[in-house]
Amino acid sequence: MNRKQRRAAEKKEKSQSPEDKALAQKISLFGHLPDACNTCAAPFDKQNREMVFSWSVVVHQEEQKVRLFCPDCINKTKETLSVNQTNIDESTR
Repeated sequence: MNRKQRRAAEKKEKSQSPEDKALAQKISLFGHLPDACNTCAAPFDKQNREMVFSWSVVVHQEEQKVRLFCPDCINKTKETLSVNQTNIDESTR
């Protein structure tokens, strides 16, 4: 890389906002997307549009890990959390 290219790259990097940098880093981690749900091991098809929009992706930047969860596991988790929250509310009364 010559001096002109290096300066152009540095200028481009400085002009990016912190939000753009964070988004770019998260997008780069999508290459590590698993092929199945991390909880129940249900298969995930990256070509299926419905699956892509209904499944949940959790990105941990510090650990450089990407976790994938199916809608069933997400719903079970939400139900469990709501039951636990109601139990906590009842016990604090």
